[in-house]
Amino acid sequence: MPDWTAAALDTADAPPAASSPLVHAAERLTGRIASLVNEVAALRAENAGLRREVREAVQMLERAATAGGDGRRAQTAGGGAGHRRRRGRAPKGRATPTSVTAEVVRAALAKLGSATAAEIAQEITRAGAPVSGRAVRFLAERAGAQTFTGDDGQRRYRL
Repeated sequence: MPDWTAAALDTADAPPAASSPLVHAAERLTGRIASLVNEVAALRAENAGLRREVREAVQMLERAATAGGDGRRAQTAGGGAGHRRRRGRAPKGRATPTSVTAEVVRAALAKLGSATAAEIAQEITRAGAPVSGRAVRFLAERAGAQTFTGDDGQRRYRL
């Protein structure tokens, strides 16, 4: 690229109009543009070096993943053949065992007298059917249990 800086331009051969402020501003502008062009070229060279380093790092990670011994294929950065799909949501359904019904909750309440949902769930779980307190709250309403607030401020159920 030609050197357009003021030192490279021969102003001695220029006509008298060349000494106008407009000409000087244009010379400064071309000098700045030339320095920007040089800076962009340097940044492009640096960018090429960084891309090469990233490529080498990805290859090293792929080699390390395949040498890991677990038999799985390494995932590629571009998502090619080694790309895994994200697992979708689990299907909604009944998380409470089918053996836990409103009748079971009613039986646990009859045994305990009055209890919180967590206490009822703990009693049913001890009997062999794991259940949560949230499910017990739902089932206790269906079982016809009365809800009241105990002395400790917790919601309690009784028949």
